[in-house]
Formats: sequence, C-alpha cells, structure tokens
Amino acid sequence: MTSALSPQAVRTALDSGDPLAVIDVRDPLDYVQGHVLESTFVPRHDLERRLPTLVPNPATPVVLCDRCGDRAARDARWLADLGYEDVSFLDGGVDAWAAAGFELVESVGHVHATALNYTSKRFGEEVDADRDLPRLTPSELAEMQSEESVLVVDVRNPEEYRRWGTVPGSVNVEGVDLALYAEALRETEETPVVVHCAGRTRSIIGTATLDALGVPNVYELENGTMGWQLAGRDLADGSGRPADVAPDPTRVDRLRERVASLLVEADVPRLTPTEVDELRASVAADQSVYLVDVRREAEYEREHVPGATWVPGGQLLQTAEAHLAVRTAEIVLVSETHVRAGITAYWLASMGFPHVSVLDGGVTAWTDEGRPVAEGVDEPEPPDADSVRATVDFVDARALSTRLEDGGPTVLDVDDPDAFVEAHVPGARWTSRYDLEADLAAGTVDASEPLVLTCRDGTCSTYAAAAVGVAFPDLEVAALRGGVESWRETGLAVAEGEEGMVRPPRAVERKPYGQGSAEMRRYLEWEESLVER
Repeated sequence: MTSALSPQAVRTALDSGDPLAVIDVRDPLDYVQGHVLESTFVPRHDLERRLPTLVPNPATPVVLCDRCGDRAARDARWLADLGYEDVSFLDGGVDAWAAAGFELVESVGHVHATALNYTSKRFGEEVDADRDLPRLTPSELAEMQSEESVLVVDVRNPEEYRRWGTVPGSVNVEGVDLALYAEALRETEETPVVVHCAGRTRSIIGTATLDALGVPNVYELENGTMGWQLAGRDLADGSGRPADVAPDPTRVDRLRERVASLLVEADVPRLTPTEVDELRASVAADQSVYLVDVRREAEYEREHVPGATWVPGGQLLQTAEAHLAVRTAEIVLVSETHVRAGITAYWLASMGFPHVSVLDGGVTAWTDEGRPVAEGVDEPEPPDADSVRATVDFVDARALSTRLEDGGPTVLDVDDPDAFVEAHVPGARWTSRYDLEADLAAGTVDASEPLVLTCRDGTCSTYAAAAVGVAFPDLEVAALRGGVESWRETGLAVAEGEEGMVRPPRAVERKPYGQGSAEMRRYLEWEESLVER
C-alpha cells in the first residue's frame, strides 16, 4: 500500500508516538540544505541496503521524503514491490513541509556539518550545560602536560583518529569503551584524565559518563582537536589504542554496580535472554525492534546475538538519528555484560528515546544459556529481495570486458560519487541513483542502447536494474554481477577520477575541519548556541 501524506498528516503521525520511519532519499547536499528534523538520511543509492536495518519490521509505516514529492512517490511504489507493507511519501516533499510552516533543519552557511546529527549534538550541549563539567582550554592542557603526567584520551572512532590527527600524547579509546579502560590506563587515581574528540559532543558525553560513574579528576578538552588547532597548536599522529591494558576485575565489578544504578535512575530495564525473546514476540504488529551490539567491530564479528546489528556505543550516541529511524521502536542494546550497553542505554533514554532496554549480562548471559551465536556481519535484505533479483539480467566482468572491446553497451555507475572517483569500470559514466530514471527519461543517459549498471559490490546496481526494468520495459538493461569488486577480482584494470560524471555530484563535506579554520570556528559557535534555541 502506498499513499501521499500531507505535511500536516506526517506531523500528526510523528507526534502520535506510533511507529513510523521518515526517510529522506535525496543526495547529501540537498539534505543539508533543509530536512525534516525527525527524518533519517538515506541517499537513494543506499536505500535497499540500509532500509532492512533501519526498519527491521516491513509492517512498520515508512514515509519517504524528497524535494517536491515526485522521486519519493516512485520509490514508495518500489518499496512496496520489495515487500514493505505500509509505505507513503510526503506530498510535495520538503518544499511543501516548509510551505506549511513546519521547521526544517538547515546548514549554517556552507558548514554542512551543522545540519547533520542535530539531535545528538543538541543533546550533548544540554548535558554540558546541565552538568557543569570540568573543562580545560588547549593552553591549560598544554601547561598541565608540561608539569605532570596526564592521560589524554581521544574517544573518536579509530578511522577518524588515524586519518585526521589528534592531540599530542593522546591514546584512542572509542566511545563507551572509555568507561572500561580509563582507570586502567592512568598511572594513579590522581592522574588527570582529559577527554576529547574533534569538537564537543563526544568529549562532553565521555566526560559526563566518567563523572556519572564516579571517576575522579576528569576533564573535557574544550572544543577538541578543532579547538587545539584554532589555538595555533599542531595535531600529531596518535599511538592508537593500548593493546596490553586490561581492566582490573575489582574495578569492573564496581563499574557494573554503578551502571546498574544509572539504569535504575533512567528507568531502563535489564532483560534476560528469555525476556528479549518475549519482547520481540509481543510487540504490536507494526512495531520494530532494534537489537544493537555496541561493542567493537572485532568483538561483534567474533560472536554476537543472532539478528543483532553493530553500531559502537559512542557512535550510536553521536549519530542516533542515522541508525534509529523508528524513534519510538523498542531498542535493546547488547555488550559483553551490561556495562557498555548500559551506558549507551542510559544516554539514549536521557536523549528521549522512550523504549530502551539492555540485555542483562550481554552476550555472556546469552551463551551461558547455551544459545547459538552468529559470526561475521549480518546483512539483512528487503523481504522480497530474491524475487526482485530474479528479474535482473546479469553480465559477468569478463563477458562485459569482451563486449566493451567490441564497442559494447553503455556502462553506468550509480554508486556513491566517491566510490566512482576511487575506482570504476574504464569508460563508465556516473549518475546519482536519485536521478537515474529522470536522466533516462530526459535522454541525459542514452536509453536507446543496451545499458549495464554497476556499483562497488553490485548491490545498488542490481536493485537499480530491476527498478529501471519496471520503469522502462523496452530498455535492454543488465547489472554487472558483483560490481566493480568482481571486475577487480577478475584482474581487470579500473579507472579513477571524475571523468564520465553526467553532472557534478551534490556532495557535502561532513567534517568542518576538512573545510578550514573559518568553518571550524563557525561550527563550534553553532554547537555552543544549540542550548539557546
């Protein structure tokens, strides 16, 4: 079932508290220029890949958003073909939403990050204001480091830590792992702990977490690595995560008790494995249940509760709206016991998510009951993915290469533009998946010749080929089996660069520190102003 919903109908549905996911399928630049606060951003090329995780129950209502309603209407019908039972679209798109007087979240100038993860960032500023956390300026930290031993902890994810540089002398302990390792890493209980990220949110939550757990002598570094740079100081390559440090068992026992107290304070239940089963079986027919493992990636891949998805706890707090599309869903968090899951749940509940719980005892309790575990990465698919794939004609890499030597088909890459620039089939063109059907209809991409669609791994292009086959039944369209990855694995050369793009991508710079000093300063000012709004 698909239908058009007016802006007022969508607003009413959001305010009702009933299960609902609002998904914005536009390209990144369009999204940051104005979007519905409660929406989750899923660029069109990622829709089929991400929706099964974002909306685990295909009966949960989904509303799609675009600029004016035309693209979303097409995609709503397509999701119904994929097995989703209640898909609608915002009639008139975000243009109509704004015209109806409803607020849009918009970037401040061209600092794109000011329109991303708004909910989490505002919450971080509220925590900072409410708790009056101890703070050091860059100059104060530098002076402290020159006079005494200081533990400086960068709580960003390892990729950010490695790529962008860090405060000299810092170690990397991501997100809620900080609670387990902070005391084990410092020399004595008197050793100051200084927590930072790139800006403010994650360092605020990290500092507030340690403070709530009763860890003494903890400070937040004001404005993180951006503040450090703006103070005229250089970043450094960090030493990474200490590999030989294990939490003291006595401290861990104390930590479990304190986390349990925080869960009581936040009214977050701890569920046994049996109670998790009962919850999943008893929710309303249109309700979704998120089972999220908040440990490190290697821990998750080694073993996890079947059906659990992976988002590190710190990242889940920083980017909640990107992962929890159904804001009123049941959210069950999992770690090895209840410590990291409990800390994450405490903050999510404080952020306003109404139905958060923790698997009591975590994966340990699950396996102690003799229950099976899964390995690797779970990759759920849309309900009718198999039947849709069966409609697609595939071509293998070697066969496509031979056809191209003979002047063969048009190869069109419909993946993320960065992936195209990094590697694509030689001679391929690129267009946004969002614009694909419009480009074919307008002749921007020649629909009179055979067409082979591709992407990184073949996922997006397979679904795209199926959708194009429905929209243009006279077009000869196929998908490169396995995408560019299979092309490379066959030993064929790839091309790099922007040549072949149908139009410039509507991309954004997600990191203000990737834009420059003025943008960093403007971004930090914006973050601090959030509590005034």
